[in-house]
Amino acid sequence: ELIFVLIAVMTLGAQLGSVSTWLLGPAQFVAGFAWTVFHILIITLQAFIFMTLTIVYLSIAAEHH
Repeated sequence: ELIFVLIAVMTLGAQLGSVSTWLLGPAQFVAGFAWTVFHILIITLQAFIFMTLTIVYLSIAAEHH
């Protein structure tokens, strides 16, 4: 979540007439979008891993010896 905050403050002190605003504005949007997509992929991967581990552990616990 810290990365979202750092991306948000890229243009914190910039003024609309400044050149850095016109350069950092689109860069901020691209970086924010890329980080959001990456974040969603990681969340999905974590959910899949924990779901798989839950099924494996439940099947191990249910085995009859």
